[in-house]
Amino acid sequence: MAISFGTGWVASAFSVAYRLPNMFRNLLAEGTLSQSFMPIYVDSGKVSRKEASLMSGAVISFLFFLLCIFVGLFMLFASYFIPALVGGSLEYSNLVIELSLILFVLIMTASTSSIYMAISNSKNKFFVPSLSPIILNLSYLFVFWVVFHFIDSSVLSRIKALCFGIVVGGFLQLFTQVFYVYKLGYAPKINFHWKHPAIKKIFQLMLPAIVGGGFYQISLLVDIFLANYVQNHNPGLGAVVALDYSQRLVQFPTGIIGVALATTTLPAVLSSLKKNELAEIPGELSNVLSFSLYLTLPAAIGFWIMGRTIIDSIFYGGKWDSKATETTVQALSFYALAIPAFSLNKILTSSYYAFKDTTTPLKINMISFSVNICMNLVLIHFMKHVGLALSSAVCSFLTFIMLFANLKKHSLRIPVVPMIRSFLRNTAPILSLSLWLIFIQYLGYEMIYKYLKTLIDFSHANTTRMILAIGIFPSILLYFTFSKIAKSKEFAIIFNKILRKKSG
Repeated sequence: MAISFGTGWVASAFSVAYRLPNMFRNLLAEGTLSQSFMPIYVDSGKVSRKEASLMSGAVISFLFFLLCIFVGLFMLFASYFIPALVGGSLEYSNLVIELSLILFVLIMTASTSSIYMAISNSKNKFFVPSLSPIILNLSYLFVFWVVFHFIDSSVLSRIKALCFGIVVGGFLQLFTQVFYVYKLGYAPKINFHWKHPAIKKIFQLMLPAIVGGGFYQISLLVDIFLANYVQNHNPGLGAVVALDYSQRLVQFPTGIIGVALATTTLPAVLSSLKKNELAEIPGELSNVLSFSLYLTLPAAIGFWIMGRTIIDSIFYGGKWDSKATETTVQALSFYALAIPAFSLNKILTSSYYAFKDTTTPLKINMISFSVNICMNLVLIHFMKHVGLALSSAVCSFLTFIMLFANLKKHSLRIPVVPMIRSFLRNTAPILSLSLWLIFIQYLGYEMIYKYLKTLIDFSHANTTRMILAIGIFPSILLYFTFSKIAKSKEFAIIFNKILRKKSG
C-alpha cells in the first residue's frame, strides 16, 4: 500500500477514513462485545444447549438491528461532521467522506463475526477464530496482486477498489466464522426475542467496557486527527500516514500476542471461577503476563533498534521515499517501547471482564485518556506527530500500572516475585538478541549494504530486506539458545508444545 500510495493526500484520506470504522470495529469485535457476551453465553449453556442457541440468536438479531441504525445515521450525517474533523481542502474532505461510507459496513460484519468467534472460544476452539485477521489481510493482497491489474491505474480508482476489497474481506470473515460454528453444532437460532434478560445483561456489561475501551480507541483517533492538523500546517510532512503506519506495525505483535493471550485468558479464568478455584487465578495470570513479556520484549527491541530497516524493507519504493521512512521511524521508535504494555493491558482487561467488572477498566481508561490528551496538546508543539506517539506510549504504561494495582478489588494479588525471577532469567537472552541487532544496524549495516548493492546489484528495498533477515533470524536463534541455557520456563513451554505436535 505504501508503495502504491506513498504518504500523499490520497493515502492520508484513506488512513483517516479507515480509522473511523476501525475504531468501532476494535471496540466491538476485538474484545468488548465478545468478552461481555462470553460469560453470559457460558451461563446459558449451563441451562441447556437450546437456551444458549436461543440467547445467542436473540443477541445477534438485536445487535444487527442496532448496527443498521448506527451505520445509517453515520451515512446520513457524515458529510456534515467529517469536513469539520479533517480540515484540509474540499477535495480531501470529500474523499475521506466517500471512503468512510464504503468502509463503515465493516462494523456490521466484524461485530457479528465477534459473536460467532466468542461461541467458538467458549468451547476452547481458537484456531478458526484466529484466522479472522488473516482473511482480511488476504483480501488486501488480492486487491494489490490481482484487482489492480484490471482497473484504471489512477490513485483514486485504486484506493476505492482497495476499500471495496476490504469490505469483501469483512464478509468473508463473517461467513467463515458462521460456517465453523454451524459445523461445531452450536449454531445460534436467530429470533426476535429482544426482551431476553441476557441481552440486558450483556449490554449492561458492554456499556462501561465500550466507554472505557472507547477512551483508548478515541485517543488513537485523536492522534490521527491531530496528525492531520500537523500535516495541514506542515505540507509534505506526511504525518497522518506516518503515524498510521507506525501504529499498524506495532499492532502486528500486539495483535498476535496480546489479543491471542487475552482471548485464551478469559476462558481460563472463567473456568477457574466456575470450579470455584479462586486460589489458582493469581498464578495463572502471573504465568500469562510473564509469557507475554517473553514474547513482546524481543519485538519491542527489534522495532526500536531496526525500525528504519524494517520500514524500508516493507514500504520503500514507488511513492515511498527516504523522507517518508524518516517521518515514520520517529513515531515508531516510541510506539515500539510500549509494545509490552499494549499486550499486558489486553490480558489484564480480560481478567476484569471474567469477573463481570467493566467499570474499573472504564475508570482507568478515563484517567489515561485525560492524561494522553493533555500530553498531546503540549508535545505536539515541540515534537509534532512524534509527540503523539510518545504520549500514547507513556499512557499505556500508566494504564498497566493502574490495571495491575486495582486487581486487589477482586481479592487478586498477582505474585510479582515469580515474574521478576522470570525476567531476570531471561536477561541473557534479551542481551544477546539486543547486541546482535545493534551490531547489524549500527556497525555492520554500511558494509553489508555496500556489498549487496555493488556486487549483487540489489535495489534499496531488497538490500534492506536482506539486512533485516541477517538481523532478525540469527537474533531469534540467539534468543532461544540462551533461553534454553538459562532454563527459561517460557521457552520450555514453546519447545515442549512443538515436540508434542511433531510426535502427534
